[in-house]
Amino acid sequence: MSGAPVTDGSAFTANVLFGDHLKGCSGVLVDKSYVLTAANCVSATSGRPVSGKLQEKTAVTVGRADLNNGTTGAVLEATDVVVHPERNVALLKLNTPVANVAPAVLASQAPAAGQALLSAGFGRTKSSWVPGLLNSGQFNVTATTADAVVDLEPAGDAAICQGDAGGPLTRENAGQQELVALTTGSWLGSCLGAPEGETRRGARAVRVDDLGQWIKSSVTVPGPDTSNLTDHRALADFNGDGKADLAAVDKNGTLQVYRGRAEGTFEPTPTAVGTPGVWKTVQRIFSGDFNGDGKRDIAAVWESDRILLHAGKGDGTFATTVTLSPQNATWAKLKHLTRYKLDPASPKDGVLATRPNGDLYAYKVGANNQLDFSGGKKIWPDSSFQNVIILGTGDFNGDGRDDVVGVWENGALVRWTGNANGTLDSGGLAAAGTWTDLKIVTGDVDGDGKLDIVSWKGNKMSFHRGRGNGTFEGVGVQL
Repeated sequence: MSGAPVTDGSAFTANVLFGDHLKGCSGVLVDKSYVLTAANCVSATSGRPVSGKLQEKTAVTVGRADLNNGTTGAVLEATDVVVHPERNVALLKLNTPVANVAPAVLASQAPAAGQALLSAGFGRTKSSWVPGLLNSGQFNVTATTADAVVDLEPAGDAAICQGDAGGPLTRENAGQQELVALTTGSWLGSCLGAPEGETRRGARAVRVDDLGQWIKSSVTVPGPDTSNLTDHRALADFNGDGKADLAAVDKNGTLQVYRGRAEGTFEPTPTAVGTPGVWKTVQRIFSGDFNGDGKRDIAAVWESDRILLHAGKGDGTFATTVTLSPQNATWAKLKHLTRYKLDPASPKDGVLATRPNGDLYAYKVGANNQLDFSGGKKIWPDSSFQNVIILGTGDFNGDGRDDVVGVWENGALVRWTGNANGTLDSGGLAAAGTWTDLKIVTGDVDGDGKLDIVSWKGNKMSFHRGRGNGTFEGVGVQL
């Protein structure tokens, strides 16, 4: 781009390098895991590319205006491409989501003749073959055709050069640059290496403001089919990859485990655990490290009123069951039952339970690897937890102590913060919105080190990202 260096405002602009420096283009981050670029950039020949795995290594740098000295943003690899069926547009899927750059927002209106657009790209300038810098220039729309082609003329001395194809053309709206189109080509006038005597600086672009539905359908990865699942679910990193997996009992009585994915979703195809059909009589399940070996287990309450421990092996499978609860306990009659670590220094998780009268108690797992039902500690002063519909636990604010979230009978998601005395303090609202009738489980779904919430009602299951301060996004992403 022959224009002015960019210092801010275009962090979503990407530099795309195909192969061993064989071809360079620009692009724009439109989803944390996808970059939009021109389709003709992707093909190594003059033919139109096809959707699927990229045939050569493709490096993508986003959020970095200076490729030579910058440390901001992220450098990733693109692994797959989705090509638009009609337009010169392609989506590149990144191998890792971008966490520190906000994706571009699509404009709500088409470009019109006379409008000024801002173009950005990493291509050549009039004096440098590979500047390694993000430059920008203003262009005016002269026409928009029925097949979504946008004709442009420069305002001032700006010029679109080789390497700028796929870069964003944006329009300001209420102080924000919104994505309107992608650069696709130009006459190359004023660019280094332009044909001898070429002075024209007109350019062409392709509209993308109306591609929101196509982008959404292309980046949405199918998740689990929850229509066959019961409400018996647990969330934990069962295979040790840093992302929480979902364990659920299906309506046939089989325990299924859905592996977690980096973008905060789950694989659509589960792995059946143990003998099919034997979980039909389970009363509830929850997860934790109850034997202190650093691997996530599943605890299951059965109609016999016993808690059996299915010890995790750390690879997504589980060992032969052992008894976790003493024979004289009545666990099935408790209103709430989930994991809870009363002593932060202990390697073993215990459980949190609401007794029938509303008292909230925490129980430890003793040296004999069984729960000490007689040695529980009351961690809330009154019986108000009988008004809580469902509980979730974990260190939601990063202070090293377990906290509690719960859906109150009025539909509010409330939190209680663990303190140094081993009891709870009131913490206020944990998220906005109404959580009435929602079931919840907690865990680090996206692997960012902050605990999240997965909620569901019927067949609809959603992911609510944790902020690490004891609060969560109220509007979840449907899984």
